[in-house]
Amino acid sequence: MTWRSPLALVRDALQGQRAREKELRSLVSNLPYEGQEKGKQPNRFFSSNSIKTTKYSPLFFIPMNLYEQFHRLANVYFVGLAILNFIPVVNAFQPEVALIPICVILSLTALKDAWEDFRRYQSDRKVNNTPCFVYSRMEKQFVERRWKDARVGDFVKVVCNEIVPADLLLLHSSDPNGVCYIETANLDGETNLKQRTVANGLCTSDCGFEPENFNCKVVCEKPNNNLNHFKCYLEKPNEEKVGAGIESLLLRGCTVRNTNHAVGFVVYAGHETKSMLNNNGSRYKRSKLERKLNIDVFFCVILLFTMCLIGALGHFLWLESLPGVPPYLVPDSSGHLDSPGLTSFYMFFTMIILLQILIPIALYVSIELVKIGQIFFITNDLDLYDEETDSRMQCRALNITEDLGQIEYIFSDKTGTLTENKMVFRRCSVMGTEFPHKENAESSSRRGGGRKIHPYLDFFLALTICNTVMVSMATAKRERVKTFSNLIKKASLFCQRKPKRNRTRSEDPAVGSAKMESAADTNGVQTCSLHPLSQRDRPAAASQSLHYEAQSPDEAALVHAARAYGFILLARTPDTVSVRLPSGQVLDFEVLDTLTFDCTRKRMSVLVRHPVTRECVLYTKGADYAIMELLGTPYAGNDVAAVTQHHLDCYAKEGLRTLCVAKKVVSEDVYRSWLVDRKRAQASMDNREQLIMETSVQLETDLTLLGATGIEDRLQESVPETTVALREAGIHVWVLTGDKPETAVNIGYACRLLEEEDLVINMSQEACFKLCLTCTSILDCTLEEVRRYEEDPCNVDTTQNIALVIDGNTVSMALSPDLQDRFVDLAKRCRTVLCCRVTPLQKSEVVKLIREKLKVMTLAVGDGANDVNMIQAADVGIGISGQEGMQAVMASDFAISRFKHLRKLLLVHGHWCYTRLANMIIYFFYKNVAYVNLLFWYQFFCGFTGTAMIDYWLMIFFNLFFTSVPPIMFGIFDKDVSAEVLMGVPELYRMGQGKGEYNFLSFWISILDAFYQSLVCFFIPYLAYQDSDVDMFTFGTPMNTVALFTILLHLSIEIKSWTLVHWITMLGSVGLYFIVTLAYNATCITCNPPSNPYWILQSQMADPMFYLICTISTVAALLPRYMFHVLKNSISPSPLLQGRLLDRRDPDTKALRIQEWRGFRGGGEQVKRYRLSPPPSPTLDTPVDYVPEFDLTGDDFSLNVITHQSTVHT
Repeated sequence: MTWRSPLALVRDALQGQRAREKELRSLVSNLPYEGQEKGKQPNRFFSSNSIKTTKYSPLFFIPMNLYEQFHRLANVYFVGLAILNFIPVVNAFQPEVALIPICVILSLTALKDAWEDFRRYQSDRKVNNTPCFVYSRMEKQFVERRWKDARVGDFVKVVCNEIVPADLLLLHSSDPNGVCYIETANLDGETNLKQRTVANGLCTSDCGFEPENFNCKVVCEKPNNNLNHFKCYLEKPNEEKVGAGIESLLLRGCTVRNTNHAVGFVVYAGHETKSMLNNNGSRYKRSKLERKLNIDVFFCVILLFTMCLIGALGHFLWLESLPGVPPYLVPDSSGHLDSPGLTSFYMFFTMIILLQILIPIALYVSIELVKIGQIFFITNDLDLYDEETDSRMQCRALNITEDLGQIEYIFSDKTGTLTENKMVFRRCSVMGTEFPHKENAESSSRRGGGRKIHPYLDFFLALTICNTVMVSMATAKRERVKTFSNLIKKASLFCQRKPKRNRTRSEDPAVGSAKMESAADTNGVQTCSLHPLSQRDRPAAASQSLHYEAQSPDEAALVHAARAYGFILLARTPDTVSVRLPSGQVLDFEVLDTLTFDCTRKRMSVLVRHPVTRECVLYTKGADYAIMELLGTPYAGNDVAAVTQHHLDCYAKEGLRTLCVAKKVVSEDVYRSWLVDRKRAQASMDNREQLIMETSVQLETDLTLLGATGIEDRLQESVPETTVALREAGIHVWVLTGDKPETAVNIGYACRLLEEEDLVINMSQEACFKLCLTCTSILDCTLEEVRRYEEDPCNVDTTQNIALVIDGNTVSMALSPDLQDRFVDLAKRCRTVLCCRVTPLQKSEVVKLIREKLKVMTLAVGDGANDVNMIQAADVGIGISGQEGMQAVMASDFAISRFKHLRKLLLVHGHWCYTRLANMIIYFFYKNVAYVNLLFWYQFFCGFTGTAMIDYWLMIFFNLFFTSVPPIMFGIFDKDVSAEVLMGVPELYRMGQGKGEYNFLSFWISILDAFYQSLVCFFIPYLAYQDSDVDMFTFGTPMNTVALFTILLHLSIEIKSWTLVHWITMLGSVGLYFIVTLAYNATCITCNPPSNPYWILQSQMADPMFYLICTISTVAALLPRYMFHVLKNSISPSPLLQGRLLDRRDPDTKALRIQEWRGFRGGGEQVKRYRLSPPPSPTLDTPVDYVPEFDLTGDDFSLNVITHQSTVHT
């Protein structure tokens, strides 16, 4: 290694920084520079592929860890006091003794951090030493290297089922069509295959790829964490630019599937890869309880300073009252004695050291231990385990478990959260004719044979072609492929493989042509029924098993439906789509371009060349409003769009998900002109996404409507019961969805969010424009009507059940600063709010608005990537591991597999976690205040000199060992009410909402109780030993014993359910106290000179006075609290106490009493009760109008209640 001057090193460092900060990077191949020194490497300024996620190094672990721990102010406080105790003029006891508590806490935390960092080191070493294949120019082949050896500019080969070591620009694939399939489960949890393609014009499938012949310059954007976007172009020697995007990028951490091998060019390595930039570690959230705890710690600091000021002032007055200089006040070596004022100033700090345990040092560690125990029981609850997916509850945020017991608002997605996200094709409308799809229907003869067939051909072709569904057969097995023959031998085993839950797969070997049957619906609209052919009518050639892998369950349902009617998707490549028609003919469509779906356009399109007519045909599918506004001349008559829109509205009222399908024939001239703009946009590095979207919009005009589809997404199991229970628990449930209002309302009725007698207020931009009213007028009018109802004397004993339905455009206006307060005022009066047609960003904005304006605890639950913003904006985010991958789970604080699990998670575990932790924290404050006040009261009798009547070692052991374990077990195991009662009576959950059990009043009541108990524990022994000749420790030992009994028995009063663990810890603490104290008094003669604790407790236990003092003091100290509980529970029992009383009943009586309680409590809350029978489902024949009528009178208008009365048939 050659020596380089420091100036050259600084110059290289500055050049490297400038190169890394450039918006565009120019990369070239490393092969011509192989073997040369690093200074001559063209890509030397960019990150290596070695990663390091550890926080510490062995050499600097101790200082860095201490620096981390000192971010917690409590640690700084106790270390400062320990250092202060080394100053002779202010020390309260032996300096070494003062270091023990904080050293124990810091050491335990350091050991935990060291273990975690060592595990990260092992993981890094394993990843960095993973083998990979890198091309070597010297050896003329790919050679095995380690991941850490790969560099930007290298050529890396990845074989099937191997993980991609760096971000690679795909240059070659073993697939003849230049396709590489990857699985991104390690990045976003999605197990469905994604397709990556070689950039156009780089290489052909006829010849192999030779890295040495690659002479293009790769220009790419600066590294970022966006997994869905990548800007790049390749500049050939002739200066021709070829655009490449995310569709050509293999991300680090992805797994290559169904592809023998692929070769890529390293564009990002190591910590600059997109996966590493997204690896931010676990997010830290502060719970509401923790924020309240910090405030109370501040109050304790104020209380401590007040007591120290009293001590300092008392010492000053005591010194001033002395007639002379007492002999125990020893002057310094020069004979100088400090003045009373200066001595009192020193005494202030001495008192801080003496009373420091008023601030609970062990509380923070105890809280972490309790939360670990709570999480263990939550994750191992069998009721939260889903057998179908073999998944259990996941706790990804370890510090907010108690927030689950304080939720007031729930914001839920609809698809995949309330519903299964397993799509079933139910109905379709083709050219104005409505077809109900009948599953497993018998074949029937076709009627109306004179009907034209080509519109239906185009419709089903669009369903088959316009998607991203991939077809797999023998290669469905995801196993390392070594040889093609080996794969063929095992192909028969792969076809029967059960699909994973997270992958949307559809397989149906029996396919055939569709038969149509004419009919007429009750609305007088001509309809036809489509029936799949029976098994005997299907062609034998179609019996081969095909596997469809889709990124969306909707696409899988559409392709499966088209397949059932004979339009079979046989194969898909980047350039072609093969479809078998009902006649058996196979058409190979050339794919000219794919206009992918985006949230702005709300549609996707595929441009193909028809193999028969050679026309360029654009097939488009998307949201109904996004397609309808782009229509040109209808395909057959001017009324097709209107009739189709009517069908769409009826589908939505049935709760079906709707899509519109359209087509357009593009002329060759238009296509060539558009293609130039398209290539220019794809090669652009600035505003590429915007330019690509503009070219898509440019082509998607003057569409011809083909039809519409209605897809059913069934409700998950027990969703209605869960939503009813959450409402009874005092939780407001909102649904934020991108579906149509009609669909959302239907689902709202189905899952009991809406009831038949609810006042449903509809606010949509369309309604506003129709009535020429602004959103402000709508909000003002609605609020006025609600207030008018509340002020009506006739409604004094009723609770108005209001539901609000609002669309995305109106939400955007309502979120504006001048309308936020009106919207929040209306929303808080609503029991249910349905926000429809909202974007992911709007979801998060709504959650933030309610959380910040109403100061309430919020929870967001979703299952897809579009719910991530909402999940992260809420106080508690819950992801559902459903059909749309694991992105929501990975961004969440907790993960469940079913919406119904939310009921037990909140009502049972949330309630337990909050009540346990709240009561434990209050108990900790009480325990420390009660014990430290014994020392404080003693100062009044020792001249406020900072003397302690209890041995220092026993004082330290008292908090560290004798009384530390019982409250931790109390926080982990205590159950104030059983799970059965909490599930049966959701109203009990309300006890934790708002201020909850841990509030300002409960905190100060405990502090005052601690002061009273400390007075009793001090003055009863004081009066018993008054005028006696007992020494200081003989006086303090009974007091210490009384404090132990009182503090532990106080906890016994608070424990609601005794278990074996409680008994062991309680009796063990008492036994440990006597064993340690007896051993200490027997062996420690000069441990704390000049004090002598020898044989103190042994002598006390031989004196009957000791037992009398312990008994009387303990009873007198606890009697007020015990009497308070007795009177309170007898005169005004709380709902929680009533719940505990139910636990003592036999199962039959308990179930009956729970049912009676729910009925009584519900009747007390509102006069109008909901009927428990589900509301009638609206159909095409009986559409439901849920929109309230606006009667316009001048500038005012009123809302009329529209209730849905079901007809009773006898």
